[in-house]
Amino acid sequence: MQTVYQLDDQGLLLHEREAPTKGHLQVMVAPPEVPAGHVARWVTALHPVVDTKTYGDQGTGSWEVIEDHRKDELWIDHGKPYTLGEDADGQTYDGLGPLPAWLYTEEPPAPEPTLEEAQAAQLVLINAGFEQAAKALTAGYPEAERLTWPIQQSEALAWAADNAAATPYLDGLAAARGIMPEDMRALTLAQVQAFQAASQQLVGTRQRLRDEINAAATVADVRAVVWPSGGQA
Repeated sequence: MQTVYQLDDQGLLLHEREAPTKGHLQVMVAPPEVPAGHVARWVTALHPVVDTKTYGDQGTGSWEVIEDHRKDELWIDHGKPYTLGEDADGQTYDGLGPLPAWLYTEEPPAPEPTLEEAQAAQLVLINAGFEQAAKALTAGYPEAERLTWPIQQSEALAWAADNAAATPYLDGLAAARGIMPEDMRALTLAQVQAFQAASQQLVGTRQRLRDEINAAATVADVRAVVWPSGGQA
């Protein structure tokens, strides 16, 4: 029995094993130590089929150790992974040897946006923050009840301006709740005023942040404009 070193069709070392005789694509010469991320390749002028008897014998070739990126995740650019053997603008790579300058083992960062792109993206974030904060104002109220708010607001504001103003809807609510009409009007007016104050703050804050984004001179300045933490304006 003797130790033989099995190659693949590319001459790359697969493994070693004990065998009584040398077989196809087997080398009798021990390979060098192979560091991580590399593979040993047998280099010879002999053909494994034409020169079957001498292929892999001592003195018929030599080992070289090359980089092996066949299992690495490779990237051409941000958002563009590379598949081994794929054509990329007339260039290909099989994963063996030094990594070409046009490939990366980590995804490249996204290119910096233009000022206009950054402004548009930041405004989307600001609007999302506004929407979340605005929803908190109406949380807990059924949709059907929210649909009555315009008439409740109209009657409450009319009553605030003129205590003699008719408030038929609010009076009906008072009857259903079992409270005095004047109490219902006062409660509704307080709610309307509180909602208006809160919504004014939210809308004004969104508009101020929008103005700051539009006035920003650099991408960094744009990204510094954020919706207040905690969702509150």
